[in-house]
Amino acid sequence: MSNVLYHVLNSSIVLNYLGKTVSVSDTDKRYQDVIDCIKNGELDNIPAIVEVERAFEGTGIELKDGLLCVQGGEPIPEELNARILKYKDLGLPYESLLKFWENLKQNPSYNSRRQLFAFLSHNGHPLTDDGYFIAYRGVTEDFKDKHTRTFDNKPGSTCKEDRALVDDNPNNTCSKGLHVACFDYARSFGEKLVEVKVNPKDVVCVPTDYDGTKMRVCEFTVVQEGSTERQETVYGKPDPARAPEEVEEEYEEEEEYEEEEVDENQCPHCGAEHSDFANFCPSCGEKLED
Repeated sequence: MSNVLYHVLNSSIVLNYLGKTVSVSDTDKRYQDVIDCIKNGELDNIPAIVEVERAFEGTGIELKDGLLCVQGGEPIPEELNARILKYKDLGLPYESLLKFWENLKQNPSYNSRRQLFAFLSHNGHPLTDDGYFIAYRGVTEDFKDKHTRTFDNKPGSTCKEDRALVDDNPNNTCSKGLHVACFDYARSFGEKLVEVKVNPKDVVCVPTDYDGTKMRVCEFTVVQEGSTERQETVYGKPDPARAPEEVEEEYEEEEEYEEEEVDENQCPHCGAEHSDFANFCPSCGEKLED
């Protein structure tokens, strides 16, 4: 028998385990995961869902002084820290974020690393499994670059320049380097649009006066011709989603399920067990029903 006790209320679920009482609101992103565990008979998985520290057990990540750290105690930057926690709450794979960070640490420029965070946060570019990110590029009808018409941007091709020759001054808006951009900017720039894959270590500069919508890099690989903006979090993988009516139906089914499973000696307020003759719950102190 599991040590996790639960009680579903109108707008929350109350959990009791290891002497702890935890309430999870139905507006909390963890709520549906808890309900799923109950339905599937996986009660022992619930503590790892509701406690951040336990959620990352066995992953090589630990929580230290409020920040996630990798093995060895190296703290993950706050921007990535917040995003990893968000991904975990949403049930999205966060491994691509860790690989992105490993790649980004190889970028020799502090300013480039800082500017890239702002660019990705502002424009919502998807990451790839290997920690690269997807951007866009406007090209000519025959897949050449618009400025020199010498770089081949056909799908599968890689464009590269010596990093030392790429302008790293963000105040120089139009300057030497390979340019990639957000979808709206790239779509308005060329006759055709291509999706490109960029290693964070190859980002050189994000110009200041284009509201963080384009950047200069020293290398990218063309993935494919594009026509619409990518909406997924991890490139090529649809985000898990549920229709609202589906969630509502599951919740109604769970309420019926819970009525059948509630132990007569469980407190209806916190789920703690009590004796047959108790008038008040020994855990939360609330009056028990007759």
